[in-house]
Amino acid sequence: MTHLSENCNSLNIKQFSVNKEDFSLNHITGLDDVCLIILPSESPIIQLNKFLSENIVDKLGTESTLIIIGETNDLVHTHAGLSASVQYQLWISIKCPDAKPSYENNALPNYHFGAFVYTKYKGSLKHTKTRIRYTYCPACDKTTKDYGGKKHTYNSYGTLISDVWRDIPSDLNGDLNNVIKRFADMFGIPSYKELVVFDWRKLHFSLRDGDKDEIAEEHIEYGTQYQLFTHTAREDSCSKLISGDALEKLHKLPDNSVDFAFADPPYNLKKKYNNYTDDLSITEYFEWCDRWIRELARVLKPGRTCAVLNIPLWAVRHFLYMEKILTFQNWIVWDALSFPVRFIMPAHYAIICFSKGNSRPLPGLTGCADNFQIRSSAITFQPLKPLAECFCLRSRCIKTRQTKQVEDRGQLTDLWWDIHRLKHNSRRVDHPCQLPPQLMYRLISVFTKPNEIILDCFNGAGTTTLAAHQLNRKYIGIELSEKYHSIAASRHEEIEMGIDPFRKVKRKLTEKNSTVERMPAQRYEVPKKTLQLDVRRVAKILHRLPARDEMVTHGNYPIRYYDDYFASWGEACAAARHDGMSESRTTGIEKKQLNLFE
Repeated sequence: MTHLSENCNSLNIKQFSVNKEDFSLNHITGLDDVCLIILPSESPIIQLNKFLSENIVDKLGTESTLIIIGETNDLVHTHAGLSASVQYQLWISIKCPDAKPSYENNALPNYHFGAFVYTKYKGSLKHTKTRIRYTYCPACDKTTKDYGGKKHTYNSYGTLISDVWRDIPSDLNGDLNNVIKRFADMFGIPSYKELVVFDWRKLHFSLRDGDKDEIAEEHIEYGTQYQLFTHTAREDSCSKLISGDALEKLHKLPDNSVDFAFADPPYNLKKKYNNYTDDLSITEYFEWCDRWIRELARVLKPGRTCAVLNIPLWAVRHFLYMEKILTFQNWIVWDALSFPVRFIMPAHYAIICFSKGNSRPLPGLTGCADNFQIRSSAITFQPLKPLAECFCLRSRCIKTRQTKQVEDRGQLTDLWWDIHRLKHNSRRVDHPCQLPPQLMYRLISVFTKPNEIILDCFNGAGTTTLAAHQLNRKYIGIELSEKYHSIAASRHEEIEMGIDPFRKVKRKLTEKNSTVERMPAQRYEVPKKTLQLDVRRVAKILHRLPARDEMVTHGNYPIRYYDDYFASWGEACAAARHDGMSESRTTGIEKKQLNLFE
């Protein structure tokens, strides 16, 4: 078993294979347990949604949980047509055992499907605390991640589960028992007894005339829409940084002038930026998004790609608009673990990719884009040849793999796990939300050739245009904030002087994404690990986590150390919550017997 659900009373699983529309679902009425639906592929989505809403969603009890499993495209449309009586909670991306290639090389191989989780009740999702077992490098047999000096703050079994499941590859058209069993454990809480599974994969819906009309109204032909893109405003498209409002400046760019358009918009999550706050109402937010997406489609050359990064729920809404004017290519899952906010760690960030008309063969898949080695990147990172899963980033192991010529490269697909968020302030500039340059190196290398034009209409501190500059592409970066525009301009000047703009530099930062205050640099008279382990010692005496005042009484160190060294009392108690872990799975003798590099 690759997961462990704490205090779990695993649900009794009842499975039904549904192969006809008139299958009796009377016993679903008032069900206050967990219901799981496996969607059929290639079924009319309008008819499917009607069947789902009328026969399942509207009949479930008020405390129930609903899980819907299917292909990305099907999930998007199912969500759009689902009854408002359920509350969206989570999109889980699940790895496939084998990637499905695009035979014309016009899209990345598909390597995942998904599971939407909804509830009939309002509020946070109720589930067990579930952990995923540590994975180990096949070369050095240490944990995939280097936990450094924080091993005492981790659980001995594994880390909290995230919303990207790569540890149990499953075939959507085959055996899903591992996925079903995990859900049975995740929701094995006292209020639930059963997990009822309806397998609809053999169910085929027939369209009625009314449904055909509805579908015709929903979808707009690209050729018709394209006529609406044309206008006479023109502006030169050489490399440039533009200061100003995205919509206003986009309108001045010529039609069919850009080879790759990228957008990482404000997420409407009330984050504070330099001169505005990301707090539009949801209706206004998406109306605004539709306007700049339409402009990106206009300036994009035929056959080229527009990619939009957002959280999964917002990406669904972007998808539904973009498919009316563009052609779907990929839903890229960027497995980028974010700031922990719940017992299911947020890691799934969506990059939805659409082409203008039929896509050309992607340069990164046809050898038309160089696989550059970037100075600022780790030696394990290659834009078009990702690190294979489970290989670690420890320098000693990397050197040994290189010496022994161990093959540690994997296939490039639409599931990216080898690109990590910026974690060290020395890599940051004064901007609260910065993408790692490796993300842009890969996107640009996949979708463009050298000397082609890259556009980012929310360029921020310049990650996109800087990566394009380094990769010998032309660029257009639009940014509203004068401060961020100036930062980007100065970093482009560094490239011209032969300086790496993504190098480590000590900077005084005033802006940050997290609400937790940044601790000042200081010298520790007592190591933080020592203080945290003393909290663990006191916790064992009290049989619970100690309060700050109790450490004054029972602790071995002055309380001022805790006040000065930790951002919160929760951080001070980090080691007391867990028993600690070891990065090594085997003993020294066993390691010698493995002969992993021979």
